[in-house]
Amino acid sequence: MPSITAGVWNETIKLASRKKTLFFLAVMIVLPVAAGILLSRFQSGIGIGAIASRDFPILMLNLFTMVFLPLFVFMGAADVFSGEQGDRTLKLVLTRPVSRFKVFASKQLALALYIALYLVAGLLASTLSALLFQQTSGIGMILDGLLAYGAAIVPLIVLSIAATFLAQFFSSSSTALTVSLLLYVAFKVMAFFLPQLATYSPTAYTDWHMLWLSGSLAGSKLTSIFMFLAACSILFFTAGFYVFDKKEI
Repeated sequence: MPSITAGVWNETIKLASRKKTLFFLAVMIVLPVAAGILLSRFQSGIGIGAIASRDFPILMLNLFTMVFLPLFVFMGAADVFSGEQGDRTLKLVLTRPVSRFKVFASKQLALALYIALYLVAGLLASTLSALLFQQTSGIGMILDGLLAYGAAIVPLIVLSIAATFLAQFFSSSSTALTVSLLLYVAFKVMAFFLPQLATYSPTAYTDWHMLWLSGSLAGSKLTSIFMFLAACSILFFTAGFYVFDKKEI
């Protein structure tokens, strides 16, 4: 375990040194604040509330999980696997007395930590924006935000594991990113035309936090979706590590 802990720390520092990582963190903080200011001025101008303040953090989360966080996931997976293979830094990592499994798991865990960090930053920024700019305070909004943002981490982690599996087949981070984005968009579009098939893709559940807030969904339905996502993560992790372990660096 110490080697995994050290590996996660090392991968976390490497991601933190990238400008992309800081850019996405800034977006998660600045975007809710800017949106809160604009929405407050718009609603005061027309004299009615277009969006309830209680719904504002969830509205921002829908945007984050649809666009910004998947984009970070794809970029992060492409950088830590395909990018490092392309610039030969991965070869240096594998010469250390650490098993390939621990290297692979460390990279996965580092991405998961950043997903959690971004969600916490987005929750705090959107909640404070709703409280400050829309002149409201309510424990219900805070509880809904905690539930939704906490639930959102599950499909995003599954998406990151799938992205790292895909990244094993490319030695260029730009190619891996492009393919990941194209597949993501394709599956999202497929959801409109073939919704029954789309449910068998983890991309169909990036908004599953809304199910937790509906109140009408049975617990067995949530359990079945969670089990599906867990199965996807196990399959993609196992397949990704198999390719990573057999790869000639």
